[in-house]
Amino acid sequence: MRNQRTAAWLACALAVALAGCGGASGVKVGTAAYSTKTPKTLTVYLDLPLNGSARGIQTSIANGARLALDQSGHRVSYGPHGRGGSYHVEFRPRNDADQASGNWSQDLTAASAALASSQPTTVAYIGDFDSAATAISLPALSPSGILQVSPWSPYIGFTDANPADGKGDPARFYPPSGQTTFARLVPSDLAQAAATVAFMRSRGVTRLYVLGDVSVFDSAVAQLVANDAPKAGITLVTYQAGIDTQPNTQPAGYLQIATAVAAQRPDAVLLGATPGVGAIALWRELHTILPHAKLFAPSMLATPTFLRAIAAATGVCTTFGGKAVPCRSAAGATYVTSPILELSQYPARAKPVLRDYRRRFKIQPTAYALYGYEAMHDVLLAIQQAGSQATNRAKLLEIFFHRLGVLHGVIGDYTIDGNGDSSLQTFDGYRVSPGGALTLMQAIRRG
Repeated sequence: MRNQRTAAWLACALAVALAGCGGASGVKVGTAAYSTKTPKTLTVYLDLPLNGSARGIQTSIANGARLALDQSGHRVSYGPHGRGGSYHVEFRPRNDADQASGNWSQDLTAASAALASSQPTTVAYIGDFDSAATAISLPALSPSGILQVSPWSPYIGFTDANPADGKGDPARFYPPSGQTTFARLVPSDLAQAAATVAFMRSRGVTRLYVLGDVSVFDSAVAQLVANDAPKAGITLVTYQAGIDTQPNTQPAGYLQIATAVAAQRPDAVLLGATPGVGAIALWRELHTILPHAKLFAPSMLATPTFLRAIAAATGVCTTFGGKAVPCRSAAGATYVTSPILELSQYPARAKPVLRDYRRRFKIQPTAYALYGYEAMHDVLLAIQQAGSQATNRAKLLEIFFHRLGVLHGVIGDYTIDGNGDSSLQTFDGYRVSPGGALTLMQAIRRG
């Protein structure tokens, strides 16, 4: 178990934290004590869709990771007083965004994972963001024993066997040895479902209709909410799985679904789906036919494009009586549960990081920057603790998943368990503003 890092330690730059102020081992090393030996090179890859509608989020994560490495001087020293040796850490960010759509590309994600796994110096891979992208990269990286740290990807099937998992998950993502290689910094769908139900209760929900997409990676949370709601005293009217929001872009295509939902007279609806044009169309139709119902969106729907679209009053929708009317803004009726908090809710130790981010990149950071920073920081810490054995991927995995102890990070105090799950349990409950922004309503703390 690591010693707690004090406020004085936190005031040190990450370079000194890793090579000067001391970490889990209590080693105190100044930059002057670096080994004079030529350092070995270790490589950390990052893969995110760095253009398109969500580029602000993704760029924040990439910049946060880069900041953490820059503060270390791209160097990690280990051993007593840093004299045991050091590594030069090379950063190779990859952009898996399709140039036409801006969304992540299956082919580019697969290519990034294949490249990372083919390089003998690769020790870690930061990404992917979307759970469906991680489902491609993880089985490509895990046979090589490469540590994968995602700032997002909440799909429970990566870390836990659960009835909401897809067939064969999580075993199908790993080699026969079953060695865990994946960790995420946000809580899983299991924790998000519990937080969402708590948010529903606080908003007075009594009758809930749950819709799940065909994508298991985005709909697992819907099944988990459906399972948890009755235990919390909320009547589950119906759980309807297999809604295909992928190819259908016209609101009229969802009239039958919305009509069936309205017939059950729920006072709330939750949709677990991919945040594409189909989900936007269905959302608008639901709000038109159920204007007084609360519409709950899991965090994977809380993309800038989705939120702005459902907040806009555009298009043609259909009333319960079959009348075509202009679609109204669903902003005030839409509620979002997310593990991404307001900046003021993060620990005081996050403030100097946010300040340094502004200085380094000349832009205002988002909270996502903290998750990129934390992912890189945790990787560097594992390298430091592994010391001369950091080039041994199996050893690095053992350190990361079993010996880091409590991490006092910029995103909070947490642990990563042997399955790769974070112990963080804090969520925020938001309402969507007329402009498509998230407005904080309450903090939801579990555990």
